[in-house]
Amino acid sequence: MRNYFTGLLLLVFISAFGQTQKEKQQGRQNSKVEIFTSVEKDNLQAFVAEQVDKMELSEDLRDDYFMIIGYHTNKIARLDDKDAELTEKEVITKFHEMLKKLDIDVKEILTEEQFKIHQESFGKIVTSVYNRRGWAKE
Repeated sequence: MRNYFTGLLLLVFISAFGQTQKEKQQGRQNSKVEIFTSVEKDNLQAFVAEQVDKMELSEDLRDDYFMIIGYHTNKIARLDDKDAELTEKEVITKFHEMLKKLDIDVKEILTEEQFKIHQESFGKIVTSVYNRRGWAKE
């Protein structure tokens, strides 16, 4: 079950889900931008699984954690879609705003040590996104 949720997390993070209506779904799919290659997605999936194991979450807490992560990363993944019409600077700003909201939500359910692992993990993912996108660290 843990592998299922880990896989779901990364699929949501890297690929965005479309709308339920066929027309909207096709339009969004045509606008979607892939940030990572399939090999990079596999590596990220393994990394996240390892980091979540370090947190030693109960099954229920793990499910809650992945639900929160999935919700926020789905929104993040859609930031630079072709139809979003955001400048690169706006994408970066919204990216960080959404990461702050993610941190607020997961902090409510994690211990201080678990939250520290979460922040370290996402810090590495953020660095990977910055490197992949060619963004300069401020």
